[in-house]
Parts: sequence; structure tokens; C-alpha cells
Amino acid sequence: MKAVVYKKRAKIEVVDIPKPQILKDDDVIVRITLAGVCGADLEFTQNGPEMGLYEGMRIGHEFVGIVDQVGKGIHTLNVGDRVIASAMFVDGDCYYCKRDLPSACDHGGLFGTPLFAQHGGDDIQGGQAEFIRVPYGNSSLFKLPEGLTGDEYDTKVLPLGDNFATGYHGALNANIKTGETVVVIGDGAVGLSAVMAATLFGPSTIILVGRHDSRLELAKTIGATHVVNSKNEDPVEFVKSLTEGRGANSIIDSVGNKTAITQGMEMTQAGASISVLGFGHLYEPVEQPYSSALFRNITIHTGVVNVAAYMKKLLPIVERGVIDPSKIFTDILPLSEAEKGYDLMRDRTSGTLKVALRP
Repeated sequence: MKAVVYKKRAKIEVVDIPKPQILKDDDVIVRITLAGVCGADLEFTQNGPEMGLYEGMRIGHEFVGIVDQVGKGIHTLNVGDRVIASAMFVDGDCYYCKRDLPSACDHGGLFGTPLFAQHGGDDIQGGQAEFIRVPYGNSSLFKLPEGLTGDEYDTKVLPLGDNFATGYHGALNANIKTGETVVVIGDGAVGLSAVMAATLFGPSTIILVGRHDSRLELAKTIGATHVVNSKNEDPVEFVKSLTEGRGANSIIDSVGNKTAITQGMEMTQAGASISVLGFGHLYEPVEQPYSSALFRNITIHTGVVNVAAYMKKLLPIVERGVIDPSKIFTDILPLSEAEKGYDLMRDRTSGTLKVALRP
């Protein structure tokens, strides 16, 4: 089969490798119909040696497809079912999974990284391929409803496995209330997903802070009431000008670096909630914001998305047409052009927001 593999720092390639096989009773083999390229994939491959990637490792944690084979312990799926995967495989039965915190699953891990491969049986690799073996298939895969069954719906469904679910996670943790003001920091796929997700909670004002005019224009069509390009205007002053100088009630930070965290604190009013989704703080020191938060009664909520806990709620919302997560895709390429897709996403001047690969 064809698969995208890590070659060396910032370099991937498409190669022929053997099709995966059932190894455990709760395994499922999925024939992939569409796979996403995530910003995290760019980070993983750019920092391959530090992340523990090795030459030939398959990449990718976002995929939808059709069940090709099932282990004898699978009772939720049948061969031929259309499915979406959680970006993280989870056992569904541990202490944390039972508490709706599958991101902390005792036996889980993220597809396409070496960090937790032993939990799935040493052959858990990425989904940018023609086939993949999914461990814990009863809890890591979700059957698609009839209204979302077919290749034409893949782009609507695929973001629920990671990007849109992450945006929803941010909106939920930002404690958004009807009629209030929300600010989303960052105009990448997660930030734009957070804009869409925020609309589900009924705020009167949704402000997107970004750096790319084309993405800011897109945001206006998916729920943002106001946008500001932080390269041209001070976003803190912009937010305060719309809130009688007080600041926003809720912040969703999809960037998470020093600048974003500092601005997020400065553009909130007393009693606000800040939800930090971005990983920018992993790459640069960030001063702790707790003193300022303490004296203004600000709640700071961080955390990794709990895809498996949200999927059954999000699928019907997409099926009813309440939201259309496919808006985040700008380029659909054949799997054979994966290198081009990665290059487009790395080139911030190309106009590309997010790439999907079709085997």
C-alpha cells in the first residue's frame, strides 16, 4: 500500500509498504478515504529527531474511511461501515475514559507518533496511508450516520477527529454564555474551528484575532462578527473598543505562545474565562499569568481535546447542517502529492490553510 512516511527533518515521502494486519481481537483495519495534514504534523516532522520520529515511520492522526477487517472482539462495527477515527486511540474502559477524559487514557496514544506505540501493539502508526490498523476499535472509531455516508461528506466529517473537536473543546472550556463576547486568538484550522464552535453557545460577539487577511475574511462567513489583523492593529485595544473598555468574557487561545497568552490576559474583563489550546508555550518561555488572573478572578483552563467524549454530540450537529467544518480545507490532493501538501502548509504565503489527502 501507499503511505506517507518520515524521511528526515522536515522531509516526508510517499512509499510502498505492506498492508497492516489484525494483531489483536479489538483491532480494526480501515481503508482510508481521506486523511488530514495537521499543523502538528508539520511540528512533528520539523522536529523529528527531538520527537522520536524515525525514518520510515508513518505520519498522520486525522482520517476517515471504510472498515476493511475487524477482530473477533469488535462489536460496534461491521465490515463496510464508514467511520471516523479519534486522533487518539483510547481503550474506552480505563479510569479516565470512564470519567469522559479519554485524552488521559491509561492505554491510549496519538496516531502517527512513536510516543505511545507500545500501548497499541508496536504497529500503531499514521493515517496518511491507504490502510491503517486501529487498536481498541470499539472506542477509537465511530460509525457515521446515514446522512454523512459517502466520499462527498468526508471533508465535513474529518475535522471532527481533531481540529473541530479541539475548537469545540476550547469553546466549552471558555465558559461562553448567551449574549456575551468571545475572542478567538489564532486564524489556523483550530482557531477557525473555534469560531464555528463558539456559535453553538449563543454569544452576541465573536472576535477573531489573526494575521492572514484571507483567513479573516473566511471567518466572517462562518460566525465571526468582527476580525482584527494583529499585524496592523493592536488586538487588545480593538477588543476593548468593542466592550466599553472592559474586555471579553471568554478567550479561546489556539496559539498558546508568549504573545497570545499575554494578549489574552490583557483583553479579558474581571471574571472572564481563558481556554488555552495552543502548544506555542512548548517552544519559548512563558511567564506565569496566575498573579494577574488571581486578582481579577480569571479562570484559565488548559487541556488536550477529548475527541471520543465529544464525537456522539458533534456528528448529529454536522449531519443537521448546523455547522460545516469542511470550510477549513483549502486543498484536496491525492496521497501521491503529500510532499506538495506539506510544502503548501509550511508556506504561509501560499493561501493554503489546511490540506487533505485522498488515497
